[in-house]
Amino acid sequence: MGGMPRWFAKTREMAAVDLYFSVQGAGSEEALIGRYLQALRRLRADFFLDNRSDALENTGSDLTGVAASIGSHFVGDWIHKRYPDNPELGGRFWPQVASQKVVDYLRWGTMIAFHKALGRDNLVSRGVDDEYIHALFESERHIDVEIDGVLPLAMSWNCVAATGDDYFEVDALRGPTVVELAIATPRPYGHGAVMPLVEEYEWNLRQAPLIEG
Repeated sequence: MGGMPRWFAKTREMAAVDLYFSVQGAGSEEALIGRYLQALRRLRADFFLDNRSDALENTGSDLTGVAASIGSHFVGDWIHKRYPDNPELGGRFWPQVASQKVVDYLRWGTMIAFHKALGRDNLVSRGVDDEYIHALFESERHIDVEIDGVLPLAMSWNCVAATGDDYFEVDALRGPTVVELAIATPRPYGHGAVMPLVEEYEWNLRQAPLIEG
């Protein structure tokens, strides 16, 4: 992914999210609502990078594969291995973008996308205040999109800035049939396969004895 040639992409993790947060994947609208509510509870937790992914596990990925996606791709490529101890360090893709910004924006953007997907009626019935709901669906009112009822989610990644830029943004929009969650970033740096080893073992490597022939 580091040398990704396309500006608009969907990773396998994003595809798993799309399937998990769909009526097809959940089995019914009520079950889909339950998945959104469960995910929102986890996103509100103080620290949610626990090497678990209901979406990936739902596609049949084993726990080792799930841990690799989160602990080697997300933690590593997207955010730094030393997060949260060094929140200002950036991951391999965008070292100029602080890991804390990536985590916060993804958390908040995903929560807002889930709120849009649940729909106004499901938010009202759960006690969400009118002021927030009014602000949440402002974009949808401008295009006369129905805002009641649960909808599936579609997630995409857009490389809209040049490599080296510090741009990082999320957006969510409810359409007639799906809520789109978009992550917009610079084009990633292309690091080789050795960099994860260097970051993981750099202290041991510094102390390693010189091997002589």
